[in-house]
Amino acid sequence: MQVTYPSHHSWLKDIVPGVDINFSGRVAKKIQATLPLLEKASIIYTVLPLSEDFLHDFMPMYNQKIGTKENVLEQDVTAKTLHNTKSPFPYYCLSLRENGEFVGGTIFSLRPDKVSFAYRTFNTHWNVAESLKASPALIGEHAVTKFAADQGLTSVMHGKDRNPYGLNASIGLASFKLSVGCRPSVLRDYELKTIDTDTITEDCLILELPKSGSLITKAYLITERENEHQYTRATKYPEQLTVEVLYRD
Repeated sequence: MQVTYPSHHSWLKDIVPGVDINFSGRVAKKIQATLPLLEKASIIYTVLPLSEDFLHDFMPMYNQKIGTKENVLEQDVTAKTLHNTKSPFPYYCLSLRENGEFVGGTIFSLRPDKVSFAYRTFNTHWNVAESLKASPALIGEHAVTKFAADQGLTSVMHGKDRNPYGLNASIGLASFKLSVGCRPSVLRDYELKTIDTDTITEDCLILELPKSGSLITKAYLITERENEHQYTRATKYPEQLTVEVLYRD
């Protein structure tokens, strides 16, 4: 089967006025159950202008996690954010700490109508507060969304990714962005590509180029049957992205 797809795409989440959580379903319930427990668990977050102090905490975790992934584009984070004199938009940072220890954070730019994620990294689990339902990444996501809503902004741009997932970034990254309410869309500048799914030898998620408009609504999950259970989360948000599963023999 031939699939035509854009080489890159972005993710955007609308901020709903008057909605405290701005997430839906099980994700919202996890966040709502966790927020009242943060203070007791000595978990705090701050949103401030980007600084050297934040990068001192952020970069070791970011570099360690990036170093474990395949096919990653190396980038000079400091040069692209804190020392980026050409950017018309200021950079901010979210810092999340548990018992004073840095457990994750996000770097984002503040635009007239939205915040735009640049870089993010979080521990998979809390160090001590294992019973909390929402992960550090979800609490960080809520904190940035709340900050944007408090500024009167209308959306959160959740970065740009290379397509397909599995061959570039992990399929789990796409699943996470879907779980927090993001929708994928075509960028203004992209390379048009075509792939024969019969030639794919690795599990991957391909976001198909839409027939019209910029919003991407269809994707193909190519996987072996015994691996399908690893990616079910990516298929649970058909209102944002319809995913058709194709099995590799």
